[in-house]
Amino acid sequence: MMRIAAVVCSLTLMAGGAAPATAGTESGPPRSLRMRSPATSRVSGRSVAQAAPATPQPATADPGTPPAPGVAEPPAAAPGPAVDPAAALSDDEFARLADQQTKEEVIFVTGSTIGRRSLTTPAPLTILDRELLTTGGPASLGDILQQQLASQSNAANAQQNLGGDGTTRINLRGLGISRTLTLINGRRVVPGGRGANVAVDLNTIPLAIVERVEVLKDGASAVYGSDAIGGVVNVITRSDYEGSEATVLTSETQRGDGLAYDASFVTGYNSANKRSNIVFSVGLQDQHPIFAGDRAFSLNDMTYDYVHKMPVMAGSTATPNGRINTKAIDTNGDGIPDPVDLCGAQYCTGSSAGYRAFSTPGDLYNYQPSEYLYTPSSHYHVYSAGTHKIAPAISAFYEASYSDTSAAQQLAPESFVNTVPISKDSMYNPTGGTVLGYQRRLVEFGPRVTSEDLGQFRAVAGFKGSVPDDVDLLKNFKWELSYNYGRGSSEVESTGALVKSRLAAALGPSFMSAAGVPTCGTSTRPIAGCVPMNILGPAGSIDPAAASYVTFTGVGSGYNEQQTVLATAHGRLVTLPNDGDISLAVGGDFRTESGGFTPDPVTAGGDSSLSAIAPTAGSYKVAEGFGELSLVPVTGRPAAEWVELDLAARAFRYSTFGSGVTWKAGGLYRPINGLGLRGSYATAFRAPAISELYQGTSASFLPGFDPCDTRPAGTPVTLAPAVAAECAREGVPANSAFGSSLTLQQARSNPDLHAETAKVLTTGIVIEPPQLKGLSLTADYWRVDIDDAIQRLSMNVVFANCYTRHILSACDQVHRNPLAGGALAYIDLPMANIGGALDSGLDLALAYDHKFTGAGRFRAQIESQYLFKADLDDGSHALHGLGNADLGPSPQIRGNLVTLWQHPSGIGGGVNVRYVGTYKECDQNNCNGGAASRDIGAWYKADLFGSYALRSGAGTTSVTLGVNNVLDRQPPAIYGAALGDYDTTGYDFRGRTFYARMSQQF
Repeated sequence: MMRIAAVVCSLTLMAGGAAPATAGTESGPPRSLRMRSPATSRVSGRSVAQAAPATPQPATADPGTPPAPGVAEPPAAAPGPAVDPAAALSDDEFARLADQQTKEEVIFVTGSTIGRRSLTTPAPLTILDRELLTTGGPASLGDILQQQLASQSNAANAQQNLGGDGTTRINLRGLGISRTLTLINGRRVVPGGRGANVAVDLNTIPLAIVERVEVLKDGASAVYGSDAIGGVVNVITRSDYEGSEATVLTSETQRGDGLAYDASFVTGYNSANKRSNIVFSVGLQDQHPIFAGDRAFSLNDMTYDYVHKMPVMAGSTATPNGRINTKAIDTNGDGIPDPVDLCGAQYCTGSSAGYRAFSTPGDLYNYQPSEYLYTPSSHYHVYSAGTHKIAPAISAFYEASYSDTSAAQQLAPESFVNTVPISKDSMYNPTGGTVLGYQRRLVEFGPRVTSEDLGQFRAVAGFKGSVPDDVDLLKNFKWELSYNYGRGSSEVESTGALVKSRLAAALGPSFMSAAGVPTCGTSTRPIAGCVPMNILGPAGSIDPAAASYVTFTGVGSGYNEQQTVLATAHGRLVTLPNDGDISLAVGGDFRTESGGFTPDPVTAGGDSSLSAIAPTAGSYKVAEGFGELSLVPVTGRPAAEWVELDLAARAFRYSTFGSGVTWKAGGLYRPINGLGLRGSYATAFRAPAISELYQGTSASFLPGFDPCDTRPAGTPVTLAPAVAAECAREGVPANSAFGSSLTLQQARSNPDLHAETAKVLTTGIVIEPPQLKGLSLTADYWRVDIDDAIQRLSMNVVFANCYTRHILSACDQVHRNPLAGGALAYIDLPMANIGGALDSGLDLALAYDHKFTGAGRFRAQIESQYLFKADLDDGSHALHGLGNADLGPSPQIRGNLVTLWQHPSGIGGGVNVRYVGTYKECDQNNCNGGAASRDIGAWYKADLFGSYALRSGAGTTSVTLGVNNVLDRQPPAIYGAALGDYDTTGYDFRGRTFYARMSQQF
């Protein structure tokens, strides 16, 4: 009788009772799929239906539990044979009835604004539940996603020192961080970083409050709006959580550095009448640095000799003892260089005590040891969310969070590279002329350090409910109205740069005063406070007072702000005779985005050795309306177990560039149980971001050789005839030797940008053999074709277009200094709508989840990406990135393996493996120009862990011990990489790392 009562209660729920707590619904709007699963399997430890690997089925609420936030009521049970509650049921009948109940469950998954009744979606979807997210050692959600998603590549993280900002991003398909949309519970998140940023900083989302992450690998602009070209990452937080959990994690490398720890606490409470729920979490995380000098692969700066096929020592020509160009000394004051013999060679090092010829590579400066390989950071967060039913059909809800990040980057001491002339009247100038060509590493100044303090606040509040039953047409509809506010602020402090005006005074005329004090200026016009600088002397010769006079501490500030008002309604319109239905969702939102960054006054005014950085400030507004229609015409028929069609469209208007419409169509066909065929075609768009529209011109020195330099970094090269001809046209003397290794790049925005557009095609197959419970296989082909791409061409592309392809517009971006013998002054890199991009590939996923009697539960998941194309159209030429490093490392194959085992006794363990395939790099990063190349071999790393869970009266105590990168695999050398001799985004720099995690559930 108890079993019969349970069945009756279940049928009551199906007919209109309380909805179960389901995927994608935790405090979230209906930006998800409502599904009734036609078949179940065990691919993630929870019951799922026709799922992509690792797709969990949410737990079902107890009878009487109020509807989970944002969840539509389940549809009424399909017509079928009547069930007599008083009748006795056999075990088979009970199993069939329970299976029917499962088929009626309402499930929400990222990718749609309305519901369907199948968890096999028309677009590829990966779900990483909390069990997967906590298998390894990283405590950062961003680090975990970068490691576990085979479809992710080339995104910033803590391994990015030069150009880093303390943030971690996600980049699906390698299409760019701005083309991946990151959401929390289906709602937008304010971008993070220093200010006027284009993407969400995943460090602001603490792992402690994450239930799972749903990754939609499809164009979704019709559903979510701008930015969803590469895909959508939807972070679902823990909600309806009751109890408490405290977790502590610590890790350290086998070399005794890179210490990290994380501590978090989560607690939740449900009221006795189930009308209210609140979740609260706090956490603290700290990461110590790793220096490049403490790893063999990064100890020295290297380059590659493509002629002799061997790596050679490299480094900077700005050395602690200086490097003077004897052909760039003005002896007669006419501003024209005159040759002076100091050491019998063009380049000399030393001082007046004795000059000698500059030796390459022996005298090159190795800047690696003092730079971070893994940057330090600390984070803390406070988070809370809750719901309260204020009427039978209306609930109020909120989410609120604050996070704070402190991070730092450290570079070698500042280099003086022809920054200002060294006057012939300086008391420390023994050359007899004004020095115009001089380089020196200012080791007396200490390293250059940039630190960020990034704070971010986000709050969401709103109401949701259902349409009264007496409204016939819309009685199945749910609605929501919410306001979403987010603001991030930053304070950025930098030390070690030079004030050029003060430097000019310190290196200008100087004399010894009557009191025996070195003084700047002349005896008739001394410069108060200025201390002359002995920059031509050997290392250690610069007076600390002089160093203090010419350096400064710069403080800048920035912000990102986002406000969104969102209204949605969704539900079933019609129930069809064939157990199908027609569902509709409509909605509208109004959003404002603003951001800016104000650099320190010295840098903004152009008086810094960092070159001028103009302030950034701007905003825009957007209004959008959207709708989606889902049609399930046939279910449960021979050769048509499930047929589904979906259409979506969104109209938008931006204050910056105008209006437009984007749309999507998809379909799912399941001819038999265990087999699904799916596909979708979508148009997508990305609106230009504030930084792309309004960012002030910024400049930075990055590794790059002057194509006209016959001895870049001291290595002799022979210029190709076409390159030599272009160099001559630009006025560069033949056989010029500049010793270039760094190039000044000036990046600027463009207020005339318009939206880029894309066409996204996906088609695939899902196989879940009924005979092999827990096994699933998916294969999805995808193609993303972007037009009018908003992009900034890289320095290497500009060089190739100018010196190899002789495109004059590219040559106009190259600016040279005639006073320095035609050496590169800077490269102009504006933002523009240029050409586009075409990427395609195949995603393969295999998952198995099964519980073996006596042996416990075993779970394995393999995901891989096989690239077919990775092309960039720069408006004049198609650049092929597949299999080379021209556009960022683009191996044909990436893959991930995760295995988990859990014994009933509480013992468990597992292994994670990450694989990055082969590709090649080319001289000057010009594989598309036919330059000489070298192969970069395949790389992998394995992580091992063991765990034990003990249940007691105090709750469950879990302990995990693990080793990441157990084989201590080093990253491969990539000598042309923009950030050192390695790729910061695809490999592990820490090496073998030990970690321990303990969690206590109360």
